[in-house]
Amino acid sequence: MKPLTEEHRATLEDLYRRVDARASSISEGHDWWPCRKGCDHCCRHLAEPLTVSEWEWTYLWEAFQALSPEVREEIRTRVAGLQGTQRPYTCPFLDRESGGCRVYTHRPLACRTYGFYVSRGVGTWCHFIQALLGQHGEGDILWGNHDAMEATLERLSGPPLSLFQWFSAHPG
Repeated sequence: MKPLTEEHRATLEDLYRRVDARASSISEGHDWWPCRKGCDHCCRHLAEPLTVSEWEWTYLWEAFQALSPEVREEIRTRVAGLQGTQRPYTCPFLDRESGGCRVYTHRPLACRTYGFYVSRGVGTWCHFIQALLGQHGEGDILWGNHDAMEATLERLSGPPLSLFQWFSAHPG
């Protein structure tokens, strides 16, 4: 696998910074917002296995390679175990005891936008947020456009592939 060029890294990290800024403005402006450290509900209840673009995979791979050999093997085993199973899926990068993401700083776009962005006019969020919006209303929330972010990333980095495909292509 080729490492990210400095230009590609800067572009991806800038995209992630913009997404994170939108998410922060929502969670920091609403003390009732559930998406923050300590909530791992979406990580434990994925609707489908995670897909990532080539740049995201390369970025994620850096964080994956920094993990201990034991944790890397555990994650590979989890990815393999997801094939052919039914939803909901649990993210293979989740530390199931602590509820923390083992590759948090390198997490992909889907993980950064979930709970803070809309897709085709429909919120991409869990039932907790749905209930809280019913209680508090949307008020001043400025949702991000998930479709536009995915289209931008695909234009820059190519179509996303599943973790199954990426891990199969990088067995070592």
